[in-house]
Amino acid sequence: MSDWHLILAIAGGLLAFASIIPYVYDILRGTTRPNVVSYALWAVLLFVAILGQLTSGASWSLVFVLGNLGAMIIVIGFCLAGYGYKKYGKTEWICGILAIFAVIAWQATNEPLYAIVFAFVADFFATIPTIVKTYREPKSELPLGWAMVACGALLGIIASTKFDLANMLFPVWALIVNSTVTVLALRGRRFM
Repeated sequence: MSDWHLILAIAGGLLAFASIIPYVYDILRGTTRPNVVSYALWAVLLFVAILGQLTSGASWSLVFVLGNLGAMIIVIGFCLAGYGYKKYGKTEWICGILAIFAVIAWQATNEPLYAIVFAFVADFFATIPTIVKTYREPKSELPLGWAMVACGALLGIIASTKFDLANMLFPVWALIVNSTVTVLALRGRRFM
């Protein structure tokens, strides 16, 4: 392992974690009200992915996922302090069931990759409403935070020393999703 892997990994994790700064600013201004259920599910899914990566032999891409989880936990804290709201919909139920299934499949087969894949599928379903909402209402999302997570994911991917599904699935997915939301949010600001 070279020092540059470590440096990029730390930079990616710090970017993912620091993406919370503009988001918290919007929460405190009252322009953003996060859904505690969604963020709690995303945090659980990231936690499952982290455990799966550690069990299957994690690489430096794990630092990005840890930074992202830290940011999610802070949002949950703000939600519990009264800045968020609770909404239980079909998407939240599907994601919760998939998260439980991920852990059961992992324990039943002793294969951590199952947990990572099921957590990814749950995250996919959880992300669709955000992408649709941002497409319809571009100003509803702050592009800076999403761009920071996308850059952190890219650094996490580059920092990795293992390019297998267990280590790459969440960082690559985070790069795709966060880049998509960034572009949609920026497009809306430019043309509106």
